[in-house]
Amino acid sequence: MTLLNSHERFDLFFDLRDEVLCRRQGRGMIPWLADLGARPLQEAKEDDSGFLFAGARSIEDYRELVSSYPNIRDRPEERGPLLRLDDVLDAIERAGINIPCPRSWYLDLDEDAPENLCFPLFVRTPISSWKLGGSISCVQNLAELEAESFELRHAFGWNERIIAREWLDLEPAGEFMWGMLPQEVRVWIVDGTPYAWSFHHGHAVARPRGFPPSKDDLRTLCQRAAAIATAFSSKLVCADFARTITGEWYFLEAGPGSSSGTAHEGVFKSVAAKIMGRNAEIQQDETGGLFDL
Repeated sequence: MTLLNSHERFDLFFDLRDEVLCRRQGRGMIPWLADLGARPLQEAKEDDSGFLFAGARSIEDYRELVSSYPNIRDRPEERGPLLRLDDVLDAIERAGINIPCPRSWYLDLDEDAPENLCFPLFVRTPISSWKLGGSISCVQNLAELEAESFELRHAFGWNERIIAREWLDLEPAGEFMWGMLPQEVRVWIVDGTPYAWSFHHGHAVARPRGFPPSKDDLRTLCQRAAAIATAFSSKLVCADFARTITGEWYFLEAGPGSSSGTAHEGVFKSVAAKIMGRNAEIQQDETGGLFDL
């Protein structure tokens, strides 16, 4: 990757607490940031400015982390709306964004299930899913929904909201130990503009079927990600899309880019360099690249 300097300088920081987790999971984000000159936030001065990459902990934890650094982005008010899927979906609805998105229902503790549920459903919480691929978390009836909701609350929080999402038949990208992994793309949005894309399951499938997406597919993803970006103020947003067996790209979720990952080193470094105010040239391959439409 070649970095081309611009007139603007925007420093990068990371949370030292993430080093151990990255090492344990075999993720390269902290070393990749260090390659670009990023520094631990814990070593920053109070008047330093820049952008912070930090793991997906609670907003209260993040607020405390950046409280002494008023010039560090993202600010808590920028990051907060992207931490929970229910908040993301609500923000998209308020913004009047009309893109293909599976219908979702919210199921709160001790409330009856909505009468208009349409099975089968994919089930998760606003903060996480099992992320195991295949037919995991696909429920066929009310009894299975209640059982799955119980297991999710046991794992993620006894009073956690459940999101039941219309089941999508997705095109497979490859096989994983738990079954099929879908053709799913993560779009990296910098300052409201889609900048790069990466295959979302590159850690598990090295040569996914259906990749790289066609120019028409990338144009569609770029347009829909740009629409999503209008609902948020974060400097770096990630939006995930998956392709159905009919060839349609559906929006699945969005989150803070500062806590999002990818197995594609070139894409990640290029995104980080873009935030710094630099242009980064990378070798596009079948699992990631820049939008150049």
